[in-house]
Amino acid sequence: MEKKYRLVALVLICLFTAFIFLGCGGGNEQVEPVDEEKIFIIARSNDAGTLDAGYGYSESEIDLVYHLYEGLVQFVDDDLNVGPALAETWDVSEDGKVWTFNLRQGVKFHDGTDFNADAVVFSFMRVLDESHPYYGLGDYSYFDYLLSEAVNDVKAIDEFTVEVTLNDVFAPFLTYMGLYSQFIGSPTAVEKYGEEYFKNPVGTGPFMLEEWKRDEYIKITKFEDYWGSKPEMDTIIWKVVPEGSTRLMELQSGQVHAIKNIMPEQVATITNDDSLELIRVPGANLFYIVLNHQAEPIDNLKVRQAISHAIDFDKLVDGIYEGLGTRAINPMPSTIYGFNNDIKPYAYDPDKAKELLAEAGYADGFDMDIHVFSGARTYVGRPVDAAEVMADDLNKIGIKATVVVNEWGSHKTVLDNFDHQFGLIGWFDVPYPSNFLKVMLLEGARTNYHSEELVDLANKALSSYDRAEQEKYYQEIQLKVHEDVIIIPIAHSDYTAAISKNVKGFRIDAIGNALIHNVTLEN
Repeated sequence: MEKKYRLVALVLICLFTAFIFLGCGGGNEQVEPVDEEKIFIIARSNDAGTLDAGYGYSESEIDLVYHLYEGLVQFVDDDLNVGPALAETWDVSEDGKVWTFNLRQGVKFHDGTDFNADAVVFSFMRVLDESHPYYGLGDYSYFDYLLSEAVNDVKAIDEFTVEVTLNDVFAPFLTYMGLYSQFIGSPTAVEKYGEEYFKNPVGTGPFMLEEWKRDEYIKITKFEDYWGSKPEMDTIIWKVVPEGSTRLMELQSGQVHAIKNIMPEQVATITNDDSLELIRVPGANLFYIVLNHQAEPIDNLKVRQAISHAIDFDKLVDGIYEGLGTRAINPMPSTIYGFNNDIKPYAYDPDKAKELLAEAGYADGFDMDIHVFSGARTYVGRPVDAAEVMADDLNKIGIKATVVVNEWGSHKTVLDNFDHQFGLIGWFDVPYPSNFLKVMLLEGARTNYHSEELVDLANKALSSYDRAEQEKYYQEIQLKVHEDVIIIPIAHSDYTAAISKNVKGFRIDAIGNALIHNVTLEN
């Protein structure tokens, strides 16, 4: 019996050896080991609505766009300095109005078509030119919002040269070229899919769309013909997990490698877990008090100063943001160039506030509504709680404040119609000075405040490519905002994420995007 088993074993060994040397093609070829697919999974609260770079604008959409597409230039640091991307070099005319971009050659779109100057012109004009056959494929174009008034013409000089002519010198132009809304898509794909392009995106980025299961996940895979350095990961899955507690549990259990949208109450759990790492980046956003300068008694400077002294903003920020935000001093974050460091916030001083009210003729105070929106926004997680804290502080100095809560749409209508004295609102945008100081304060602002001096300063800043000169004008604007209490800055919230400790190369940029191009997984 033992000999029989030995014989069977010998036969099996021989057969196995023959398979190894002769199987799978025979000859002298050897079997190559198959590499395991490298998959990275990130959980977030919301799904994207569109993957069309020209019409996306929410965080959940921009995250994907930065992996699927590219622009002529790209940001090389968190100060928004730019370097080459689809354009290798560029220059500007002496009058500052004509920008010429020399494009990278040999670049392919995900559908195999060639990237060239015609593709750039097509991508730009389909969101700028209302007569373009593919204009209006989405509800809102950030490109159109930023550049429609600045750009006069876009044309292809030759196959790999594009010329953009501006109506006037426009300081943010090159910075704006690095933003997602100016990324280049395949004209062939847009023409093929038309109104369905939003779910069939085709760019030149390091990843391409493989599968999108609505409200569940988006799967993108490495683009093998990518012109640049290929990513380490083969596949990235953007998983939709609405509940914050569930996202954290999936990270702790290893079901996902990273999560976005950290809640303040989760910070301690994450920081106390040796297997996890919390990522915090100062956010380019602002939560602030918008005052109606044409409404009594807000039209009185001393009343506005009294309100500034009456609220304990440090205590409010500590309580509402729980470590994931910082007190705001100026209308723009301190991380943006041109921030005025000489300005000091109004100190919490209830006695000073009462004195100012008396000097303004309101020693007995007055009645006032605090208009606030329901539901979390990028810049504040608990807006109604924040309003209640402010009301308590104002009541202590004699201002009888009542909190009025509306859903987001109705709240905006109240402010847009100037049916308020005191309202709460916020702003998040590209970390560029004019996006906060000009757009928020001067163009359609809800402050009902008018100043030709501020408009002139803002226009001077936009008309200079000299950063030092821009900073001078922007700092003057901030000082004017502070002295005249045009608005009252409250806080900047952080952009957050949490990752497993074995994740390397993951980062959140200055705009809040999760960048996974260079991610690797240890062990």
